[in-house]
Amino acid sequence: MSQKTSAGFTILEMLVIVSVMALLSAMLLVYNRSGEKQISLFKEQAKVISVILRSKALAIQTFQQATPGCGYGVHFEAGKYWIFRDLPDPTTGCSGSDRKYSGSAENFEVFTLESGLYFSELTLSDILFVPPDPRVFLNPDQAEATITLSTSDNASQVNIKINDAGQVTTQ
Repeated sequence: MSQKTSAGFTILEMLVIVSVMALLSAMLLVYNRSGEKQISLFKEQAKVISVILRSKALAIQTFQQATPGCGYGVHFEAGKYWIFRDLPDPTTGCSGSDRKYSGSAENFEVFTLESGLYFSELTLSDILFVPPDPRVFLNPDQAEATITLSTSDNASQVNIKINDAGQVTTQ
């Protein structure tokens, strides 16, 4: 009597292979999602730094505008930030300027944080650059300010530090 052998996989072997593949796929999806959040966080960090440096550059440039500004700065609030133009006091001019953001009339350009990100720490509300040097004013007045950006799940965060000389650093 001859015995017939069949080549193939048993159901148990197929279940093990499918289970291992499902586990590896799930791990890949979780890792990919956290990587996507970190990339978004680093992009937003670069964008905030770029906006601060842009306001510094605007302060030392000359513009022919109907209402000349006394300086340019960045104002921070929960979920958004914007470049503003510090307007002169109507009676005393730039010498009487409040050197801080004073409302939507001073808006120059508005930016919103990407979804899933937020400012977890803001030790300042405004940074203002006043030409021609430019002189730097942090509001509230301090030697160094910290801006901390975090993911919504607090898994990752980055710091941006600005000192009263206008130097911007990251950690």
